[in-house]
Amino acid sequence: MSPLLRAIVVLLIVLLAAHAPMLLNDGLFMDDWLVLKPRPDYFIDIDFLLNGAGHPIFYSYDTFANWTGAPVVVMVSLALAGIVFGAISLALTATRLGLLDRAEAVGFALIVWTYPGYQLWAGKANAVYVFSFGLLFIGAWLLTLAFGAHGLRRVLLRVACALVFLLSFALNSTIVLYAFVVLGLFVAIWREGSAADGFVRRTWLACWRCALRYPELAVLPLIYWGVLNIWFKRIGVYTQHYDAHLPTFGEMAGGWGAFFAAGYWDVGEHAFSVATEVPAFFIPAAVLVAIVLLLRPDPKRATSAIATVLPLVLAVVLFLALSSPYLIAGLRPLSTHFYESRHLLMFGVPFALTLLALKRLLERLTGPTAAFALLFGLGLITSISMLWSGYLFMQARALKQEALARDLAARVQPAATVYALDDGFFDSKSRHMLFGLAEVTGMLRLAWGNQPFFGFALRAERPDILRKMEEARTAPGSAFHHFDPSGPQATISFQPGPGAAPNQALVRKYYACRLLARCDVAEFLSRLAQVTIKVGPIPGILPLDGASKSAEPSR
Repeated sequence: MSPLLRAIVVLLIVLLAAHAPMLLNDGLFMDDWLVLKPRPDYFIDIDFLLNGAGHPIFYSYDTFANWTGAPVVVMVSLALAGIVFGAISLALTATRLGLLDRAEAVGFALIVWTYPGYQLWAGKANAVYVFSFGLLFIGAWLLTLAFGAHGLRRVLLRVACALVFLLSFALNSTIVLYAFVVLGLFVAIWREGSAADGFVRRTWLACWRCALRYPELAVLPLIYWGVLNIWFKRIGVYTQHYDAHLPTFGEMAGGWGAFFAAGYWDVGEHAFSVATEVPAFFIPAAVLVAIVLLLRPDPKRATSAIATVLPLVLAVVLFLALSSPYLIAGLRPLSTHFYESRHLLMFGVPFALTLLALKRLLERLTGPTAAFALLFGLGLITSISMLWSGYLFMQARALKQEALARDLAARVQPAATVYALDDGFFDSKSRHMLFGLAEVTGMLRLAWGNQPFFGFALRAERPDILRKMEEARTAPGSAFHHFDPSGPQATISFQPGPGAAPNQALVRKYYACRLLARCDVAEFLSRLAQVTIKVGPIPGILPLDGASKSAEPSR
């Protein structure tokens, strides 16, 4: 086995082990309920993706997934494909260009693709995010191959490269990373130039040759945005979703601070908390990372001062660049709610670049092997452990959803179509986020059929939620046309049952039931929660004709 193939095998083993919990989580979360069918007869209306939100590529993926009859399987496969092929392409590109040795490439790819700041790895609709991110690195690999190819092979590679890049734009923020890929192409062409031309002329010629030889790369973002704005223009509530404006420097600085806190600082704090409370949680990750440490960095590779400092500079520039479009659009992440981390998917790249710079700095004192083990080893142990922590949380959330849906399905539907969920799990010590209105409504429809239900978590919404939902569902391009907040009301009490436990213990028992058949899953779920329903006006919620206009429903 060649050294490169051995490195790829190690990368695959660790990646698949790190993301194995994804295969056991078949739950739907947040907006998944709006675009995916948990069963064939479940009604959804995803036209809003085309005629409202302006997401034709998302629409295509979701439509295909639902058409197969197994949308969860399709979306999980899509996410895993993005992770695996994206990581392999990243490692191959870096080694082919001589930017990283094999050990660095594997460590770098693993940091990027196990980044725990993004907490939606188990999300189903957001699998398109992950796949699009992976497509960007696949496109970079194809571009690397095309750069040195000739004849028909070069033409085919460039066509494939352009198509892959175009599809990667489904996650709009990948265009920022795409710009850095094109910048890398420019640098490669610049290095082909003659030093005798002088810096200015050499740079000008490189720009001209880059545009002349690769015109498709220059126009791809323009084509994508043109298609969206001509045929799939956002309408209704989606025109107001982004508060696009030119921020002041103070706003930008505050936003960068928010991204740093959510993407790195809070992850570190959570890791420290887990390490002090349950240090054994890190042992499986340490065993897994030991496989990576079998890859020895190239001892003969001389690292210049520029090669040491440049990754750190690039990390800072990339962090600022990746966060800026969101800040201009008026969006900021929150680590306290898993759904609000959806803007952080690509922020593993600056983190990996920072580790690379520190590793190259440290190896001047300790040697490459010790530096790699210390920085990438500890970084990967932390990253994979926190990734698993996120998976445990999402699995526990899916179990609570399933317990509620099963309990409701076993009951005769009360004379109500508007339900408030009083979620007692929110008061437990173990981490739990209140369910979104798409989740609560989805569980009602799953249990009692395709009726115009409207459900929401009582403590997640303001008193005028009914009025705001009425406004949202009647707006052009709305995703909520099939929600009806005007019907008879009831309150569902959803309290921890005798089988409830902290997330880690709960999921461990579920795995034992499902994988080792140590208990019956249905019985396990029946003991998880206690559900009661009280028909009548929902306490604290204004009637539909008496709500104010100041609040907005949460998702």
